[in-house]
Amino acid sequence: NGWSYTLDYLERFLETQLGTGEESHGAYLLLIQALATRTAELHRAFATVSGDPAFDPAPLSEANVQAWKESVRKEAEETLLLVNSSELNAKREKILKAIDSCEGPRGPALRIRHHGDYHLGQVLVANNDFYIIDFEGEPSRPLEESRRKHSPLRDVAGMLRSFSYAKWSASKTSSLDAWESQARQAFLSAYDAATQGSGLFESFDDVRGLPRLFELEKVLYELRYEFNNRPDWLQVPLAGILGMLEEEGR
Repeated sequence: NGWSYTLDYLERFLETQLGTGEESHGAYLLLIQALATRTAELHRAFATVSGDPAFDPAPLSEANVQAWKESVRKEAEETLLLVNSSELNAKREKILKAIDSCEGPRGPALRIRHHGDYHLGQVLVANNDFYIIDFEGEPSRPLEESRRKHSPLRDVAGMLRSFSYAKWSASKTSSLDAWESQARQAFLSAYDAATQGSGLFESFDDVRGLPRLFELEKVLYELRYEFNNRPDWLQVPLAGILGMLEEEGR
């Protein structure tokens, strides 16, 4: 799968290229562009009108965006209470402000069925291409919630967080920060190109507030998951949310 493929790649990179002055991720980034294209094609397929009301796309409204923001705010409050980290609690207002600052689109956009638990472990690599698997949604969320129509950008946010997990799994240092940044950019650029004219949204620029909102949602979920199941991994979402807040403040 994409997770093991990426970790193998990063291990080879750390052994053979890091610090040589010849660091390049060209071939890997081409693969990530292919992944983004397949992701966009998945979302375009979900946006197809079929006559089945469970799958037909629905318009995205400002009320939907406000409801999502309210849900993420609630999750933030619950997460801060559960994790009870002094570092996080000190940034409570910044976290809530970051959620509130995520703007919805000005132009038309769609809500569709989506993957719901999208990350590198949910794609299979074959012949420099990808198969997308496992559509049951996040394990801790009820199936009814997974069936609700949502923004496709929630899947995009999940994959972006997966790059962060891969970085920290391969190296507990900042040595792969450049790789993560390049992987994110390659994925977003290719997804943007492959969704143009799809009707999913007017333009990727018009919906840039939504991936930020869904990344915050995802990293809050990760904080709760790691706290309850893998405390040794808590540093990964903690670094993620602190990095997002730092970026927000620039």
